[in-house]
Amino acid sequence: MKTHIMKINSFAAAKINLALHVRGLKSNGYHELDSLVTFANIGDIIEVSPFDKLKLTIEGPFANKVPKGAQNIVIKAAKFLSPKGKAHINLIKNLPIEAGLGGGSADAAATLRSLSKLWDLPIPKSSEILGADLPICLLKETAIVQGIGEQITPVSIPDNLHIILIKPRIGLSTKKVFDNLKNKNNKKMDTFTGTNSIKVFSNHIKKLRNDLLKTSIYFVPLLSDIINFLNAQNGNYYTQMSGSGTTCFGLFDSRVDAIRALTNAKIKYPEMWCMMAKLI
Repeated sequence: MKTHIMKINSFAAAKINLALHVRGLKSNGYHELDSLVTFANIGDIIEVSPFDKLKLTIEGPFANKVPKGAQNIVIKAAKFLSPKGKAHINLIKNLPIEAGLGGGSADAAATLRSLSKLWDLPIPKSSEILGADLPICLLKETAIVQGIGEQITPVSIPDNLHIILIKPRIGLSTKKVFDNLKNKNNKKMDTFTGTNSIKVFSNHIKKLRNDLLKTSIYFVPLLSDIINFLNAQNGNYYTQMSGSGTTCFGLFDSRVDAIRALTNAKIKYPEMWCMMAKLI
């Protein structure tokens, strides 16, 4: 195993579930899903460098919200790649937790990418044992994700799409939402092979849904108000909650409209995490 004197950075992009259809519950406890997943140009950052042991430091606006030791998924990812590997890993935690943005899985994927370079090791194909979102976060491309995350079909969507993200202070764990989901056998997602047309994409995505939304609203009624607010913004052509929440978003093809919506969001919800990003 080679170790080079260097610092390697990897970007852990926010994962956005544009739609999430729950298709059933498997015997192993995993839910079978149809999901349209994309990524935004905001996220956490993983920095790795040589060290005499495996060490994790955490900084950033949400550093105090994540585990510091062996329970952190970053450490789990490092030990998965090499049980005896040594490195200093610095996590810059920019994304809120319990947000439905796949932050933990994105951090794990970024850790694997960085350490595979530092240690000159291939990333094992069995990375999904770290979490169902690991394969798509390693790919980091817009895709239809099915099954329990192992069936991935990349698709194209229009360029230059802007997204406004709003997350209340309260979060929801994925497990809590799924455990309380009443209907776990829903209609499958309509076939989508990709498009570069805003009109075609808009017409398709409006037919999709997030089957977790009602359950999340039950626990956090404020989500309904946020969705109504986003729907009322000029230029917003699609509003949804990402994953199990509690981040809600609106899509815009006009940067000007998105900036105006962000300004309105910060005025209406000054205590919330309100961000504008671009889909990548």
